[in-house]
Amino acid sequence: MNPFITLFVWALLMASSFVVSGNMVAYASPIATAFFRFVLALVLMVGILLVKMQMNKSVNKAKGVTQLSALFSSQKVWQYAVISGALVGFFIGMFAALESTTPLHTSVLYTLVPLMGVLIAKFWLGESASILKVFGFVLGSFGAVLVLLATQGNGPFVWHKGDYIFLGASVLLAFHVVSVQKWGQAVGAFEGAFLIMLFGTIWLLPIAIMWGDLSSVAWGELGFWLNGLYLTVFTTLFTFMLQQILVRSVGANRILAASYTIPVWVALWLALSSWQWTLLFNMGFGLGLVCLLLALYLIDKQNRNRVLVGLNSR
Repeated sequence: MNPFITLFVWALLMASSFVVSGNMVAYASPIATAFFRFVLALVLMVGILLVKMQMNKSVNKAKGVTQLSALFSSQKVWQYAVISGALVGFFIGMFAALESTTPLHTSVLYTLVPLMGVLIAKFWLGESASILKVFGFVLGSFGAVLVLLATQGNGPFVWHKGDYIFLGASVLLAFHVVSVQKWGQAVGAFEGAFLIMLFGTIWLLPIAIMWGDLSSVAWGELGFWLNGLYLTVFTTLFTFMLQQILVRSVGANRILAASYTIPVWVALWLALSSWQWTLLFNMGFGLGLVCLLLALYLIDKQNRNRVLVGLNSR
């Protein structure tokens, strides 16, 4: 699949997670929901991994054992424990925030994740961040906020308690994306996603037992299973695997930049679900969309220039 089509699919799935996550608040606590989606995704991936191991066993048993032992080397264990811990913190923070704020508010704050990621990559990985590149990310955040506020239709943006929680969760997500770029290059897309699910489940197990309020989960409600299965299969399993692929094919910066389009898809969904298409035809939405397109162009131009410089220096 073309990397940019993959990037488009990833952004759509991520956008849908905000809406569906808001629905899950009625059926389970934030921690229980996060634990459910990690465990179920891990079970599915273990099944796939066993099939792959069985196939490799018939071809080259020694190679399969070597690859498995390398996957659980001491270095990979602590690296993916950190990667998964950051992601678990984001999910718990997102669900906890949705108890006292709205999907729209979390989408607005999510637009700060790319800029956070650029700053983390600059100071941690030593990546160059030109003024034009930083301006592109700032412009993207501004445009995404304009898009969401223009389609809100419910008066001024009011700061809620949950917004503080999600702001902290966004820092963890930005760190997660950058850490995958730093430590996940030598691991396959499926294997990397599997390690994230495995260590994420280990992180969540004691947390869910102590604070997950598992006895109050609405296991018998159809809405719980429909929303939970969607979050597990499409916005957990698929998005993690796509992210692993995209980090290698287009880089973390382009992934972070593509997240600016998420508010647009959320706005389109809100307009479609409420049949209020007039929310999309106003000055704020149009200006925000122009800012987003310009930001994506500036960020992509900087990435292409960096690749050309690298090729010419060889």
